[in-house]
Amino acid sequence: MKVIDIDRLKIEENHIHYIKCYFGCAILMDKFHKIKRNDLKFSIEYKPMGDPDIKIDFLTPPDFPVADIIPKLKEKIQKMDNDGILSALHNK
Repeated sequence: MKVIDIDRLKIEENHIHYIKCYFGCAILMDKFHKIKRNDLKFSIEYKPMGDPDIKIDFLTPPDFPVADIIPKLKEKIQKMDNDGILSALHNK
């Protein structure tokens, strides 16, 4: 599986200021070049030191093994956070 993008991003309200929660849709491509969409929920916990902790939950059970795709999704989410895409949602 290859991660193409994460779109349809929405903020989930949270009262803990150092944890940001989001809903989104992962666009994935399998080895046969078939596009799949999976709804997911993820959170980013910002720590005083070190990289943020990213947790991902699929809202609908995927029909493929998730063990190899989770690190790729975390990398994509980290890049979106570093590029300011996620913080731009809070400014709307």
